[in-house]
Amino acid sequence: MLKSRKAIAMDLDWIISLGLFLIYLGVFFIVIRQLPAQQSGAGALLARVSDGVEEQAAWSVQKLPLFIFSNMSGAEPIIVRFGQDWRNFSFTDNTSFDQQDGKLILVATLKEGGNMLELVSSGENYSQPVPVFDLAAGQNSASVNSQRFVAEFAGSMLARVNHFDRERLSDFNISLAGTALKPETAAAEANVSQLSAKYKLAFSQLNHSQFVVAGYSRIISYVNAAIGEQHNMTVTMTLRNYTFFHINNAVAGTINYTGNQCQTALSRYADFYDSTSGVTLIAPEGANVSFCAANETVRFGMEFSIENETRYELIFHMGDFNGTLKQVSPYKTAFGMVENFTGISLGLYRKVNETGYATLKSKWNYPAARDFAFTLLNQSGSVVFNYQPKIPGSTNVFTRETEVFTLDKYGQKAKHKLRVRGW
Repeated sequence: MLKSRKAIAMDLDWIISLGLFLIYLGVFFIVIRQLPAQQSGAGALLARVSDGVEEQAAWSVQKLPLFIFSNMSGAEPIIVRFGQDWRNFSFTDNTSFDQQDGKLILVATLKEGGNMLELVSSGENYSQPVPVFDLAAGQNSASVNSQRFVAEFAGSMLARVNHFDRERLSDFNISLAGTALKPETAAAEANVSQLSAKYKLAFSQLNHSQFVVAGYSRIISYVNAAIGEQHNMTVTMTLRNYTFFHINNAVAGTINYTGNQCQTALSRYADFYDSTSGVTLIAPEGANVSFCAANETVRFGMEFSIENETRYELIFHMGDFNGTLKQVSPYKTAFGMVENFTGISLGLYRKVNETGYATLKSKWNYPAARDFAFTLLNQSGSVVFNYQPKIPGSTNVFTRETEVFTLDKYGQKAKHKLRVRGW
């Protein structure tokens, strides 16, 4: 009987121990199964915050390369037709520029061969540097002190030029088929800035625009004919106080003012100069140039065809003609393809960082009973922005970190880290 009771007691202890062990295993597996579920749910919520921040702070910047193929080196005034409808843009190196008549006007330092500048456009404003430019311009004149150059305009048509304190040019006229185009028959426009001055005449047959760029004793002219029409235009002027001329190696020499000297040539280049300075006249391909010298003046003319847009130049220079021979074809320009870059805008991120907590929770459909915070850190680990509306107490805090790239308005990317915490 005693042995039987002992056996029953041992069986009972074994049954109780087994039951406790099974209960423990059950609780253990329940906890193990719930822990990944909690982590999985927290991960989804953190991803929701991370995605929400990136979506609200995302933006794009457009880049457009400008290729310049140059026959010379040094700083040059560049005028190039610009076909984009951008209103807010800049060069990536902050080069100053003007935008007039669908053209960009700038000064670029070129090397011989290929050069590239980049334009950028985005939703942010761009401010140009404000250097002191060597140009004093108004409605009727433009002067460049360093070049001792003054150009006078009458009704937005060139009238007179002084260079090195001597009158060099007067009686400037343009004509079509022998008929002079008078400024009083056109709509005149003068638009000046620190960098450039534009003097424009709009005739019924064509538009005629003349530009002076800061720092340069040049008059760069553009003729835009009526669409579908072709004309031969003649430009005439009186030149003074020059001693020599050079059209090409065969047509060159000393100007004979006493013998009524006249010369003609098929050339797009002509230069008149003295011991100090000169003027170069550059016309389009296929131009005819002519001049007659008498009474200490040269009456000069150049005739060329105009289609759509045609450019010609007057370059007042120091020294003789050798310094301007390369200006016949100084450079060619071409725009590349627009590229679109995306990233996080620090400006937009700042707006997210300043948004009310309840607003973000509602926008991102975040549970009311749960909380979050997020931080943007730069590559060195320093905090750029910290959104911490609430402090977690004694609770589990889950963290998610993602690598993001910020993008500034000049298209420069920088690696950052977005850290999101939830509890």
